[in-house]
Amino acid sequence: MKLTRRTFLSAAAAVCVSPDSLFADNKEDTLLRPPGALSENSFLARCNRCQKCVQICPTNIIIPASFEHGLLKANTPVISFKRSYCNSCLKCSEICPTGALQPVTKETLDIGLAVIIEKDCVAWDWTGCTVCVDNCPTKAICLDEYKRPVIIPEKCNGCGICELKCPSISLRSSILGKGIIVRKRPSDAPPRKAETVISTKEENIEKNTSD
Repeated sequence: MKLTRRTFLSAAAAVCVSPDSLFADNKEDTLLRPPGALSENSFLARCNRCQKCVQICPTNIIIPASFEHGLLKANTPVISFKRSYCNSCLKCSEICPTGALQPVTKETLDIGLAVIIEKDCVAWDWTGCTVCVDNCPTKAICLDEYKRPVIIPEKCNGCGICELKCPSISLRSSILGKGIIVRKRPSDAPPRKAETVISTKEENIEKNTSD
């Protein structure tokens, strides 16, 4: 068999790449995907790593996955709320050329589920902080009888504004993480209920006038 440059490089890569690096993070679907993502296996099969969703995201929360997640997932789009949060523009699902991201609506948007990290949440220790409650656009966070934040899974769309705004790290130097983060919605968690779009009085008047 003739040893071409391509054959040599392919063989070298096969030797150098360990199974751990190839399938890292493959057992647990921990990565947050952009709105409308298929199930993880189907998503990986369809995504061509074109980066169009990364480029079109106006809030820059869609980034390419690093090689730490394994070669199979490297450069696929993932969500990170370090810079901003999802504003529900849905441009990413609209521009996807392969169907890895399916069309969704603002009412059915479901990126993940916010989770309270009690050991890092200021309100669960000191009480008094209501930043996540005040900023949640879907009213998916309420306060319990002790003024501590609690997630309402059916209302949470995983937009990430709570994680972005959480002040726990800045308030206490001993805390290394956020008091609330968005994770992939567990299979045993209640699904998000689609919101009912209620027309405003002005919209109804305008509709009746046009009719």
